[in-house]
Amino acid sequence: MARKRKSVPKDKKSRVPKKYLSGTKGSKRAKLASVIKRISALYKAGKTVPRSLIKQRIALGKSNGKKKRSKTKKSRR
Repeated sequence: MARKRKSVPKDKKSRVPKKYLSGTKGSKRAKLASVIKRISALYKAGKTVPRSLIKQRIALGKSNGKKKRSKTKKSRR
């Protein structure tokens, strides 16, 4: 008997696996999800995925370089 695989955790709104949307919030997250869905549909249909869509996905996934720093200071030994 085959083992049942655990389902992948998905985003509630877009139903896209969460790992593809990590690090994004709000409207950027929704845009990224729609781009991923478009790429997926084209790939499944056997059509070529345009470079512009791939570039768009990469741009949406990138951060603007601002990262939060922890407020606690690390002690030196």
